[in-house]
Amino acid sequence: MNATPASYTVLITGASSGIGYELALRYLEQGARVFALARSEARLAQLTKQFPERCLAVRVDLSDADDSQRAGEWINQQVQHLDLAILNAGTCEYVDVNHLSREPFDNVMAINWQGTINSLLFCLPLLRNKNSLVERAQLVGISSMASILPMPRSQAYGASKVAVEYLFNSLRVDLANEPIDITLVRPGFVKTPLTERNDFAMPFAQTTAEAASNIMNGINNRRWLVQFPWPLVWLMNSIACLPLRAQVWLLQKISRTSH
Repeated sequence: MNATPASYTVLITGASSGIGYELALRYLEQGARVFALARSEARLAQLTKQFPERCLAVRVDLSDADDSQRAGEWINQQVQHLDLAILNAGTCEYVDVNHLSREPFDNVMAINWQGTINSLLFCLPLLRNKNSLVERAQLVGISSMASILPMPRSQAYGASKVAVEYLFNSLRVDLANEPIDITLVRPGFVKTPLTERNDFAMPFAQTTAEAASNIMNGINNRRWLVQFPWPLVWLMNSIACLPLRAQVWLLQKISRTSH
């Protein structure tokens, strides 16, 4: 999709930075109408200034059910249907098993899991409203390569992404007879403000521009699963084929040598 009609309507959560911002920018540049959702107004303001007629910025805390409902009601007043919804909003906090606390689990699940549910509540009816026999609507969920393996310190983040994958795959079953395609995206490491906090090497890390290109290519081809970069995909899936005991031993060894 090198250009999109102005009637093509996209909703992107987590659109104020990282992958979400890059995706919003690209769809706007291609001519789409974009609902850009995020908690931060500053970066959203840049998009609305650049594309005042086609970018509709929505400041919302998707971890808050009431705020999400408010945002959803406003969006419903602006548009009758969505062509594409990309549920990208997310965060990551690492767990210290030597000082275990509830906080990282609560923080990560609030946005990665509950935020996805809250988004789905107002997105799915609008995707259903597309009701076109020619072009199907599309729902996209951003997971992570961390969902494949039991990665160190990723008990909260990995669990949230596994939950999202189960949700989307089960929706795939229940929506089989409806004109809605579902795509799951498993990025590897992407250079964003969020990953700048990582205190370990990020093999095969991509820029947000590279990640957005991979994601949009997968969306355009309506692939069920989009994974990148391929060297990391191959490595992670190869390890996942090993017996669990071997997986844990190898990941422990990799973890020790990376610190």
